[in-house]
Amino acid sequence: MITVIGLGFNNGSITKRGMDAICKADTVIMRTLKTSPSKALGNLCNGSCDFLYDRAQNFDELNSMIASELIRLNESYPSLVYCVDGDGYKDSSVEELVKRTEVNIIPGPFDLALRPSTSCVYMSAYDIGQVYPDPKLPVCIYNIDDGNIASEVKLFLLRFYSPETQVLLATGASSVTISLEDLDRQRKYTADTAVYAEGGNNSSFADLLRIMKRLTAPDGCPWDKAQTHDSIRINLLEEAYETVEAITDKDLDNMIEELGDVLLQVVFHCDIALRSGEFTLEDVIKGLNDKLVGRHTHIFGTDKAEGADGALNVWERNKMKEKHQEKFSDAVNDIPKCFPALLRAQKAVKRVEKGGWGRKDLAEIRSELDSALDDLFASFGQGNSDGVVSAMGKALMRAAQLGQRTGINCEQALLDAVTEIQKDYTAFEAAVLRDGKDVNALTDEEWKEYYDKAKSGDDR
Repeated sequence: MITVIGLGFNNGSITKRGMDAICKADTVIMRTLKTSPSKALGNLCNGSCDFLYDRAQNFDELNSMIASELIRLNESYPSLVYCVDGDGYKDSSVEELVKRTEVNIIPGPFDLALRPSTSCVYMSAYDIGQVYPDPKLPVCIYNIDDGNIASEVKLFLLRFYSPETQVLLATGASSVTISLEDLDRQRKYTADTAVYAEGGNNSSFADLLRIMKRLTAPDGCPWDKAQTHDSIRINLLEEAYETVEAITDKDLDNMIEELGDVLLQVVFHCDIALRSGEFTLEDVIKGLNDKLVGRHTHIFGTDKAEGADGALNVWERNKMKEKHQEKFSDAVNDIPKCFPALLRAQKAVKRVEKGGWGRKDLAEIRSELDSALDDLFASFGQGNSDGVVSAMGKALMRAAQLGQRTGINCEQALLDAVTEIQKDYTAFEAAVLRDGKDVNALTDEEWKEYYDKAKSGDDR
């Protein structure tokens, strides 16, 4: 077992129990000898992990290396003591160590010069990318040991607080109140520098859930309370299409609005399900988390993947395993029937090709497409309505196959083509009307002239 001792953040903060453990240990290792509490006890330690800092590429790797080194030392020194600043629980290297071996923690005081709060969220500056705090709760971020880290912390907090928010900046036993926008403009930062903020004014996911709960409460909005999964199901499709349109138009403001509308639909369905006892939002999130971990075994498991294609192959293989699809035909027949026909066609082509169907080269696919078009026009000439439908379906299917083979998203390509013809026709009609003519009364020469202008963009 490894004993972890929290040293606090100030000289003399260590508890008597912690000091007794250090005195009885056969080996004492400090995380670092560069902070005030550790320097004061430097004569009692046998070494530190400072030498690992330069070897690690990032702090995740550093924590892993520290844990491995301590476990290695523990094999020779059974009563190994590992000392960290703070209370011992919030240190990221200790969190990694706890995952790997048995640990006993003798806590120290979290004695930065901050106002006490039982609801405060504590996190290391090096962990901010892994945490999403509720801005309604106070937050304390520590380990702000240089200006670059202070800048990252400021950018993180600006997602939840305004630049003018007054925050408490503490170093050891002293503290000062500053504006959040000045967090990275201080003269000095040390390992025990921390910032404390409260009263965030930006909205959070928790706010959305609170608003939804209020709307569907017994005394809430009559319309919201009356909705069911079926009554609002089309809304999700509409909002998804509007989001895609905003992305296509590169309209960031509209993307923000439409993504919010999609998120609302997810929360709305989860609220309906919660009130009817079907499932909860947590069930949805857990399912998503499990899926992401289970399908990315090249990240969270032992599989290997080279590049994006390799990663996609791992995803598809794990997806089939998860859905108990033992044969490729299981996956081929599992394409949602509600998909638009062209999207569904390309999905089918993609899956049959993964199942050994994709041995035709581009020349063969083009030949089949030409043949389908010949059949289509022949059926038109013969007045064969059934043949027309069949030939059209085959031609569209060959087009989907061609798109899949060339890496083109057929659904998006068709949507882009629709947008283009809308623009072309709008320009065509505007030019005709501008000349005081009727679009349905043009001569062939006039039509060709206006058409060419519209296609060239001269009249847009």
